[in-house]
Amino acid sequence: MNNIYISIETTGESYVNNRIIEIAALKIDNKTKLRTLFHQYFNPEKELTPEISGMVNLTNTFLKQCPKIEEKIEEFILFIRDCNLVMHNGKFVMNFLNKEMELLNKELINNEITDTLELGRDRYPNDKNNLDFLFRALNLQKGIMQSCIIEVNLLPLLLEKIKDHEISKIN
Repeated sequence: MNNIYISIETTGESYVNNRIIEIAALKIDNKTKLRTLFHQYFNPEKELTPEISGMVNLTNTFLKQCPKIEEKIEEFILFIRDCNLVMHNGKFVMNFLNKEMELLNKELINNEITDTLELGRDRYPNDKNNLDFLFRALNLQKGIMQSCIIEVNLLPLLLEKIKDHEISKIN
């Protein structure tokens, strides 16, 4: 089963009354190692607060020109079909993705999930385990992560390093 590394940006922290504004998904073929990217910005049909706009480096003017999520969701569903989804903070990501699916009367996403937040908590049970911490703890260079595309390109390295640490901890 191929892995797809997923990152999203949203209009806020709670999936209850916020929307997805960006999805990046990087598929890596297990056999060929070929990388395929799905990336899309979405018009959330609501205004970003100045705080959120600054955090995600996106403007309301830009997002209003983007397609609505219902215009691209089928493409995304086909892209992730039959793949293991790898993400950081899987509960957060899946709550948002499945809320969008519900709003569009689509079947909920039920792929297998690997959550680097949970793996990090197993490895470092007394620490915060956000991406910044994990990259420092595992001696990885990430620079300033401000983009879903950057995150999905770094998640494979993070997953590999966490798993290497699990193996070395056992041996």
